[in-house]
Amino acid sequence: MTNIPSSSQGPEQGSLARYKNRIVRVVGVAQGERSKIQWLTEDGEMRMSAVKWKNLHRMQPQLF
Repeated sequence: MTNIPSSSQGPEQGSLARYKNRIVRVVGVAQGERSKIQWLTEDGEMRMSAVKWKNLHRMQPQLF
């Protein structure tokens, strides 16, 4: 997996990324090279967290 390149603003808002074993949506920029992410739990609950840019990975090309 390739990391999302660090820029002065971080990953684009609204983009999809992989964080650990989750597919997440980047919802904004947080403090200190971190992004605010959002994901669904197995129970269907929406969760938010701030993670370091270096831990976000690009989505791999998919067939569908």
